[in-house]
Amino acid sequence: MKQQKKLTGFYKNKERCLTRLLAALMLFAAASNVYAQPSRPKGIIEDGQHFSEVFRENRHFRLILPADYHRHPERRYPVIYYFHGNAGRYNGPAEGEVSRSGEARYYDEFNGNYERTGPDSLDNFVSYVADNDLIIAKWDGYVPAQYPRPYDIAPVKEDRQFADYFPEFVKYIDAHYRTKPTRESRAVSGLSMGGFMSMLIASKYPHLLSSASFFCPSASFTVGPKALQIFMPFKEMGRNFVGLPIRMHLGSKDFLRQHDQEIDDAYKTLELNYESWHYGIGYFRGFHNAVNIKGQFDFHMKYFRMPLPRPEKWHHIDVYPNFSVWNYDIRTDRKMPGFTVLDNVRQEGFSIQTKQWLPDGPAVPNLNVQISTDSSYTPNTGFELINLDVQTRKIERKRVISDSKGRIQYQGTGQHSNIGLYRAGDPGHITMASYSLDKRMPGVGDIVLLSPLLFNKGGAAVDSVRIELIAQDEEVEVLDPAITIGKMAQAGLFEKTGFRIRSRHAELDQAKLKLMVSYNGKKDQFLLEVPFYSPEKTLTKFEIADGRNVNLEVENQTRVGEGNGNGIANPGEWISIFTKSDLDSLHDFGLQLFTEDPYVDMDSRKMLFLARADWSGAQRLTSQVKIKPDCPDGHEISFYGIYEYPKTGNTRRDSHGAHSFIHETKRVSFKVKVKK
Repeated sequence: MKQQKKLTGFYKNKERCLTRLLAALMLFAAASNVYAQPSRPKGIIEDGQHFSEVFRENRHFRLILPADYHRHPERRYPVIYYFHGNAGRYNGPAEGEVSRSGEARYYDEFNGNYERTGPDSLDNFVSYVADNDLIIAKWDGYVPAQYPRPYDIAPVKEDRQFADYFPEFVKYIDAHYRTKPTRESRAVSGLSMGGFMSMLIASKYPHLLSSASFFCPSASFTVGPKALQIFMPFKEMGRNFVGLPIRMHLGSKDFLRQHDQEIDDAYKTLELNYESWHYGIGYFRGFHNAVNIKGQFDFHMKYFRMPLPRPEKWHHIDVYPNFSVWNYDIRTDRKMPGFTVLDNVRQEGFSIQTKQWLPDGPAVPNLNVQISTDSSYTPNTGFELINLDVQTRKIERKRVISDSKGRIQYQGTGQHSNIGLYRAGDPGHITMASYSLDKRMPGVGDIVLLSPLLFNKGGAAVDSVRIELIAQDEEVEVLDPAITIGKMAQAGLFEKTGFRIRSRHAELDQAKLKLMVSYNGKKDQFLLEVPFYSPEKTLTKFEIADGRNVNLEVENQTRVGEGNGNGIANPGEWISIFTKSDLDSLHDFGLQLFTEDPYVDMDSRKMLFLARADWSGAQRLTSQVKIKPDCPDGHEISFYGIYEYPKTGNTRRDSHGAHSFIHETKRVSFKVKVKK
């Protein structure tokens, strides 16, 4: 019996061993079968070139096509237009080369080198196209005068306008490849300088795109026509993206993070379809790269499937003298750098103004503006055009006739104007034309009265209007409830009442608020950006540049100001103010200046744009102001000033050699004594 039990146990153990052996053999066979299978299909890489009428030369490009693109000629695909970064090209870095911009991170084919492409073999373009019905088109930002800096920006040297080239490139790709040639099936994306180009193209051509995304973008650069190039800060241009979904990736140790964080903070307070993704050391150590391509491009695929309609109301800022957007054509005779700003554009009218810089520059003087609206009006029909000069509150009326295509022509100046368009019998239309403050330079804790300027630019009176002011961020407080206004006559203005607001934080430069306007069963909203001036300390050590040299980070010894150069403010001189950084005693840092003093001509102030030594494309804004000739001897001018300086970061140098920077903003008060 014992022997039988031993034999039974033996056979059971043998059976277990055989079972385990068979299982192992099956796993081995399965694994062998997997490896014996053909490799997963990849996207097809095709390089090409075409002749560009814009550049008058052949331009290269790379396409990544679905693996079965050539086997299914009946299929059409959406397109993501991708823009490379600094030191990149359309075909990526050469084999074995490490791009300074992280270009290798999204190299089209994974080569297994962590330093070049990271640990995820599927986080690249070819793999993404293998899993999605999509075409990726990569243009070439190469310009010989500046390479490895692409796109001929910061500064513009050859006047090669890639913003003009983009529609031509799209037209060529649509004509020669099986794309879905519509706005709903087109998107843009890019890394670093290419991320900036993605912002530029998306902000300029929202009518051509369904979405846009940015990997660690440069937040600002000098762009535009060579003779009119100007510093373009995208943190001040968020409303260009109303109606266009956008997404941004930010790395925790990216050297551009602080600039991108400013955009992120600003865009979250606007009424945008915006999302951001912050990545840390778990994704390529948090440095400056294109990571999580799947997450970024899935965002585009979502809006290819569910595109948003054209916005009923839109806004636009443009650095070019002439441009077209949403089928509106704008032509100016501008001969100096500046911005054209269109706000609250809709069927009932629009607002237009110009600025010499963003966000608070004066208007461009002596300008003629011509606007041709879209073709949404009844053709060959008479309309009433009502024009409010916002500064003077003067109203003019004019009879206009739409053309055979249903477009209406407007002629004006660069001064702030609000235009209404209506026919007899049309209802009233209330807009917020502007706002005023009872205190010109409010600071933290000050209670200031904000009075909206309401304008009825429709065709009839409105019996009752309700307005409500809502804070868009927690750093500003609205102290009053909604207000109901009585009847507003046709062409009527109203600014007799307002809302008390208060800043809660000394670092608040601009309070973001939303005014809700309700009448006749309609509701409209208007976004406001209210400046606050809250010094954190008194500046005691500074220099007055009145025609004397200062030592700058990049430009080195540079003469600034207009005067006798003795470092003393005299009547009639143009002056700038410079100070040292707590951490940098070798260079001078200029201030943006603000004052309520009657002996400073703030309406004619100028702005200098001085380079930063952080490779970001950002610039240091430095004011030049004129002391009026009749300023009394010994008069003290109280200034509020803002300046930025680099602060040493606590992150080590990354594998691409780009140091991680952060910067700090100082908000100060000080006094300048004028001597004759």
